[in-house]
Parts: sequence; structure tokens; C-alpha cells
Amino acid sequence: MSSTTKEISRDEVALYDRQIRLWGMEAQKRLGASKVKIRGIKAVTLEVCKNLVLAGIGGLYLIDSTAIDEKDLETQYYFNEQDLGKPRDKVLADRLRVLNPLVNIEVGDVDEICDVVVNVGNGGESMEINRRCRDRNECFVAVDSFGLFGYIFVDCLDKHEYIEEVKLQGDAGETKKESFVAAYVALQQSISARPGISNLNRLVRKYPPLVFVSQALSTSVCKNAEELAAQVEKTMAGRDLPEGVVNDELLQRVARSLDTEFVPCAAVVGGTLAQEILKIITRKDLPANNWYVYDALQTDGIVCKL
Repeated sequence: MSSTTKEISRDEVALYDRQIRLWGMEAQKRLGASKVKIRGIKAVTLEVCKNLVLAGIGGLYLIDSTAIDEKDLETQYYFNEQDLGKPRDKVLADRLRVLNPLVNIEVGDVDEICDVVVNVGNGGESMEINRRCRDRNECFVAVDSFGLFGYIFVDCLDKHEYIEEVKLQGDAGETKKESFVAAYVALQQSISARPGISNLNRLVRKYPPLVFVSQALSTSVCKNAEELAAQVEKTMAGRDLPEGVVNDELLQRVARSLDTEFVPCAAVVGGTLAQEILKIITRKDLPANNWYVYDALQTDGIVCKL
């Protein structure tokens, strides 16, 4: 992953003044030099892109030439009837350039080494994309939002350096900045990881059942309840998990949400992902390590490591 920074112009200082006060000039310089590639455009993609462009990343590459249809108009607020039949990536790029002309936004699979590569949906492709990202020293994220559910998987490679504010001892409330290193694993390793907890109640307190469903969806394409159940069973096999971790009720709820998008849920997941990408690039605070799952019915967003 790139560690370079870019000098900031007066126009950029004026535009990003409030966030520079929040996270500092060095972090903003890292953002200005950063490049993010996003494969797949859904409702969750719009929220991520909007936040990243407004934050002032250096470059954004969008990949999804699917023609816009009527269904897209229901969930993707940057599209309108005049866009029907046009490529999603090109139309979205045009709208985002209006938000912030200082960000370089391109469409198509350009051969650029990026700080972060995001795969939206397309579960059957995530492991291969993750493998290529590791070969190129690029951080990888898999994300999707379907109905009332969503997930994020983050791989910041074997050594991710970051800085946190640590509170000093005493009552003065003073803090100091300390550097840390965190290790992440590839998606292929994560979906075979053994939690090491045999008691069901203890397991689900630490690992919400939705995370195992999300692991199945992040590595395959499921179109109905039967395919989802089979893939979840396959993903959980050989990991010494107790019986009953994922029940039929959860599987049916998720299955009914497949191939649907609920904009408020997508906004939560997309906003969370944008925040994690900003952490990756600026190296301020620890990005989610390594799963985040969201259940809108429970209003729960939970991070766990597998």
C-alpha cells in the first residue's frame, strides 16, 4: 500500500479546512495522494463514493458498465430516468465530479496500484481479487448490502501500521499518540478460521451468526434459500463449530433479502465502510479487523475477528 503524501494547495486547504482541523494536515496529505478502486455499483457504493470524494481522496476508479435499468432508479439516488440504458460507472463518475472537481475520477479497470480495492457484491470473485491485491500490496475490502443486512470484510495485509491517541495516567485527561501494528488475514484464511469456542451461547455472544452467513455470501452467489443454506453449511464445515449456530429463521430472513436493496441499510453500511477506508489511508485508528456485520432489525453493527 502506498505511504506517499501530496502537497496541498491553498484551494484544497480552504475546501478541506474543517476536516484538517479534525484529523490533521498529514492525514489530509495522505488522502490527497490516495487511490481507491471500486468494483460494482449498488446503493451501498453510492454512499461510499460520496463520502470518499467529499473527504478529498486523490483518485477514484469505478468499474461497472452494467446498463442502468428501472430497478436502479429505486435505490440509487444519483440516477434518473434520463440515465436509463447508460453505463452505471460513467453516470456515477459524472455526478461525483460535480461534488468535488479536485478528485480524479475515472471509469474502467485501469492498471493502477491502489491503496484500497473494494469489491461490491460479486461474492464469487472476492477471493481471487483479494489474492491479486495481496500480490500487489493493495488493501482489500469486500462489502455488500442486501435488504436489512450488510457486511464488510477488511484485509489490510500482514502488517498495517496505525496511530492511536492513548490516554495518559492521571486525571488531567491528557493523551499522546502511539504507533501500533495490526495483522490481517486474507478472505480465504478467514472463512476457514476456527473460533475455538465449543459452547454455543459463548460463541454467538462473540461471533454473531450473521457473520457466518456473510462469509458464505462473500465467497459465492446464492439466489435462493436452498443455495444459501448449502453454501453456509459448506463454509462452516470442518471448523469445529457447535450445532445450531445459524438457525433456519436467520437463513430465511437473509434469503428473502437476496437481490434486494434497502437504501437506509445501505447508507449505514456504506457510511461505515467509508470511515474504515479513511482509517486505512490516513493510518489514524485501527480499521475493522476483520468482519463488520449489520442487522437493521436489531439495529446492530458488530465487529469481530475471524
